[in-house]
Amino acid sequence: MRNFVRQFHYTDEQHLPIIRGVGIGEGSSTYHWDARVRKEQLIVLQVTLTGEGFIEMGGRRISLTENNAFFAKIPGNYRYFGEEWQFLFIEFSAIMTQWLDTSISIIELSADLIERLRRVVLDLKDRELSAVQNAKIAFALFLDIKETIQNQIRQKTDEIQAVKIYIDTHYFEDISLDFLSERYMKSKYTLIRQFEKVYKSSPINYLKQVRIIHSLSLLWEEEAIAQVARKVGFSTGNYFSKVFKKEMGMSPSEYRRQKEIYYPRESINQK
Repeated sequence: MRNFVRQFHYTDEQHLPIIRGVGIGEGSSTYHWDARVRKEQLIVLQVTLTGEGFIEMGGRRISLTENNAFFAKIPGNYRYFGEEWQFLFIEFSAIMTQWLDTSISIIELSADLIERLRRVVLDLKDRELSAVQNAKIAFALFLDIKETIQNQIRQKTDEIQAVKIYIDTHYFEDISLDFLSERYMKSKYTLIRQFEKVYKSSPINYLKQVRIIHSLSLLWEEEAIAQVARKVGFSTGNYFSKVFKKEMGMSPSEYRRQKEIYYPRESINQK
């Protein structure tokens, strides 16, 4: 597929949401865009067709392979580059920023949507459009992209909720980050990042909190602290005591003595 760039300019846009530019391009040793220094006010969708590109943001580098895309504001705090990389792009006018949920999203597009985007881009290569005709196409495409992003967010939330439910019901078992990563087929980094986004805690910290909560009622029984620790999933009583004090501000023994304050043995015996 041959590379090209087509841009649209109108003398009277009437503040319509329009497509500013479309094109098909490829990376090279000199292909490097730093969104922090770009002057245009745009929203760009760039979809990988073949090869691999990269986007860097927040100190991490994300691979953009076939069917992956980024949807982002320009200017923005990121940069993108790649050599063996073919892509298509669509640039929307900045007025559509009001409908963005986040300033940048990394998404995976279906083959059907990519084919539609490809047809639109090729159709617009030589086609003359009025501002109103342009706006109709732009708005329909923008809504499809936004719906794709929202569906992926919903799917990820459902997947992360499954991790939480597993922890809630299996807290007493031997659970590690490696185990959860393998069970839910996510990298450890992705699992932590997605779980923290939804529950404001890492999976392992959440597991510790659940275990401590379940230990509270057991501590008011007559069982040894080491036995309570094992029942809620801690490997040793010492580690349990360390985590308990960090979470509760007191040791398990101190917590157990609270029973004597609120329920003295004499009152219990009188009952």
